[in-house]
Amino acid sequence: MKKILFITALLIFQNNISQNITGVENFLLASEDDKDLLVSNYFSPLFKSLQVSMNEGWSRSAKTHKKFGFDLTFFASAVEIPSSEKSFELTGFSNLSSSSSTSPTIFGQETDETFTVDFQPQGENYTISANFPAANGYGSVLKEGRLILPNIQFSIGLPFKTDLILRYIPESKFKGAKLSSLGFGIKHSLMQYFKPGKVLPLNIALLTTHSSTDGSYSFGSNSQISGNNQGMKLDIKSFSFGLVASLDVKVLSVYTSIIKVNTKSVFQINGDYVLNYESSLSNGQNILINVTDPVSIVNKLDYLKKNVGLSINFPGMKFFLDYTIHDYNSINAGVSIGIR
Repeated sequence: MKKILFITALLIFQNNISQNITGVENFLLASEDDKDLLVSNYFSPLFKSLQVSMNEGWSRSAKTHKKFGFDLTFFASAVEIPSSEKSFELTGFSNLSSSSSTSPTIFGQETDETFTVDFQPQGENYTISANFPAANGYGSVLKEGRLILPNIQFSIGLPFKTDLILRYIPESKFKGAKLSSLGFGIKHSLMQYFKPGKVLPLNIALLTTHSSTDGSYSFGSNSQISGNNQGMKLDIKSFSFGLVASLDVKVLSVYTSIIKVNTKSVFQINGDYVLNYESSLSNGQNILINVTDPVSIVNKLDYLKKNVGLSINFPGMKFFLDYTIHDYNSINAGVSIGIR
């Protein structure tokens, strides 16, 4: 059953991230003033949902393992994509107009919208222009408005009532898309420094984590712009620290946490592109502009994560469900097997 849960979640993840994304390369036809903003607006909810998911599911109790006790955990995070993040307003652009006042993000709907770009290249006395269709949204990959992302992690007890947590998703490939994730965490019991008058089921621990996610996508033969080695790359780094508290009895754990999260993503569109524009020249000559590695966008997401959850404990196995409160709230559910 545990293997089935994880494989199912992984297949959902691959379908979500790896569908052919057509038309994004046309965003490069926008002017230097506009193309980064256009690309950022389209992909922003994907960046944010991945950054949020990297910080989910690290702990289901503040209680640490006994020395060399361990557990292996399979879980999925269902990250809600707010309705406001499924489209963006076409404001703030310098040389870009559209047949609509809004455009879908990557998690929006399909569209027949058309963009028009018209600007004067630097140092030239003529204008260039182009028309291109907006990239469709892929809201169909969401399940009840949520992006479902799987994970697997291993935790082992060390001396001094400390747990080492390792998280890993091996590289997944599907239709040109690749994504892998690696992370580690340290959970250290604080209750060992207190001497309560009687044994309490309350546990409090300090939790700190660091993780990275690397993704790439090749436009390949789907590209609508001529060139070579065309693709996209995403690199996310995340660091978090905070407190976990839990009430732990034999068959039940109720837990909560408050965690400060700092994340940074770097998104790049790489490769060589030949951009074709109509011009205002009297001979009507088209203008070809060659660009290489045209987009690099840095996005930071820092927030205070508040989480509450419930774990049902059986000998050698736990089932858990929790909820994280944030702009992109998340429901996390899974199963752990191991020895306390």
